[in-house]
Amino acid sequence: MIIQRRKHRVPGLNTTSTADISFMLLIFFLVTTNMDVDKGLSRQLPPVNKEENQQSFAEKGTTMALKITPDNKLIVNDKQQPIKGLRNQVISFVERVGKRHLITVEADPQSDYNTYFHLQNELVAAYRVLRNQTAQRLYHRNFAALSPQQKDHVRDVCPQHIAEQYHDPAAGPVAAGGASQQSAAGKAKGGQQ
Repeated sequence: MIIQRRKHRVPGLNTTSTADISFMLLIFFLVTTNMDVDKGLSRQLPPVNKEENQQSFAEKGTTMALKITPDNKLIVNDKQQPIKGLRNQVISFVERVGKRHLITVEADPQSDYNTYFHLQNELVAAYRVLRNQTAQRLYHRNFAALSPQQKDHVRDVCPQHIAEQYHDPAAGPVAAGGASQQSAAGKAKGGQQ
């Protein structure tokens, strides 16, 4: 008697739905994954042409000088202070001086971007508080709830005057940021937003 062995075949895999499953998993991971959002600031950049750089002149007592040192310390009018207290200091300064105020920002090229970012956040928050107070006083509503014409009026009453200093290694610091030169009377007007 001869015993015959059956040959076993390996069945083929049905891969029809593999592409669909992979696609569904890809969509699932894209939807459920958190993406890091880059931090950024909305600011007017300095002019491309060096001849277009503008200088500001301000009366004494109407300028608040903010400087970030290479070791990420904030200097306000030649005195060191933490960034956390800057918001209230800016609010009281702008309320005291009014429209004639000018805030100058100078960051050392060696300083950290996060320090600069926190400084700008405090400035934006201070102006937000000031404009909300002005909108409440004039229209009895928050700034965000105003019409475009009312917002423009509040911006005129409570302008944002910030001048930034940029360092050109060859030429030294260069004034920028929208500050404009005015008459010899010495009044300053910075970039408004």
